This record gives sequence, C-alpha cells and structure tokens, in this order.
Amino acid sequence: MHLPLKEYQERTLETLSEYYQKCLHFNNANTAFYDLTKRAYSPIESLSGMPYVCLRLPTGGGKTLVACHAVSVTASELLKTDTPLVLWLTPSNAIRDQTLNALKNPLHPYRDAFESARRKVEVFTIGGALSLPLHILNTKTTIIVSTMQAFRVEDTDGRKVYEQSGALMGHFTHLSDEALSAIDKDESGKPIYSLANLLCVKRPLVIVDEAHNARTELSFDTLTRFNPSAIIEFTATPDTI
Repeated sequence: MHLPLKEYQERTLETLSEYYQKCLHFNNANTAFYDLTKRAYSPIESLSGMPYVCLRLPTGGGKTLVACHAVSVTASELLKTDTPLVLWLTPSNAIRDQTLNALKNPLHPYRDAFESARRKVEVFTIGGALSLPLHILNTKTTIIVSTMQAFRVEDTDGRKVYEQSGALMGHFTHLSDEALSAIDKDESGKPIYSLANLLCVKRPLVIVDEAHNARTELSFDTLTRFNPSAIIEFTATPDTI
C-alpha cells in the first residue's frame, strides 16, 4: 500500500539529502552541518567525522515511514550504492517485532517505501543474520532489525553476535589490510567470522528509533564497534550529550 509523504516529511528528507551533499562537498560532516544549520555540530568523540544526525518528528508523525525513505536517500546521496547494509535499532522487543513484520509485509507502506524507490529488500533478525548469504548482501538492500540491548555482550543474542559463525566465512575473503586490522581475531590471528566483524567490515547505515532511549555511553561504544558509515536517529524528544 502506497502512503504519500506529508509536506513536513518531504522537507525532512530534503534537508537530509542536502546535508549529505554538503558532507561530500566539504568532506567533513562537522563543516557540512554548520554550513546547513549555522549551529555547532556535537560529534561523538569515538565517531568523529562520520555523518551522525538526529531527525526530530512529532509523536505520531510517521518516523518509521520517514526512516524507510531515509535509507534510500542515504544510499543514493551519501553512500552511492544500490545495496546498503542497514542496522535498524529499536527501543524494545515489541517495536522490533512490529518493525520486522511491517518491513517483511509486501503490502505495508514501510515496504512500499523501498519498492517505490526500486530497491530490492531482504529483512533479517539477529538470528537470521548469523547466516546471512553473501549474494543477498551483494545484490539487495539488507536490513537487520534488532534492539540496542541485543548487541550487549551480557545478553544471549549479544554473545552470538560476537561469536564465530562459519556460515559467514565467505564475507571475509579478499579483505584489505585496513579492513583486517579493524576486526577481532582469534588466538591464531585469524579473523573471527562473526556478525559483529561483518558489520565492521561492511560499515552499515545505522537507524536508531526512539533515540532518546539509546543515548548512553555503552550504546555509543557499541555503535563504534560496528564502524558505521552514517547514523540517523529518529525521535520526538531529542537530547544532546
């Protein structure tokens, strides 16, 4: 089902697109932000230089629909790719399940946002992503939907994220020395074929839903480990640190 964007949603996406164009023009996320907004940029120290923005929309303002369109805007305007990897983080298991079901439903407006942009999409849970096929990642917009909590090592899913998964081995062939230097290795010095390492190598776009619930030092440390290409937060009540 197609759901047209409201004027303020269109303006939000146009501003995001303009920001990305300025990021590429200045080759500096901080300068681009100031040039666009005339306000000081507040970078996260561990993610310095990476485009990291918060989009504020009112409660009930269609944040998730805008987020779906924002993936396509980011892929085309900033990342210059038809096959982005997206890590979509929600504040709770209930919202994770709602988002998963909507993105997988070919009749839902969220899925239509990708279809209308002519993007082929595959959606995974953390469990499904532990055996993510290489050909999917190379040919489609790949979305992994999870909660921030699931990436914390003390959580069962979190432990799986950082553990060896033989099904992911194919993603780690022909890596550059730079990519290899950034990922965790086993005692023999070989790369650990983990989802966490795969994310680090592929540099996902990170979508953070209800961002005010996620802004902790631990959350930033977690995001840094995945070496994101960009982060977009969505909230009705933005906060700054």
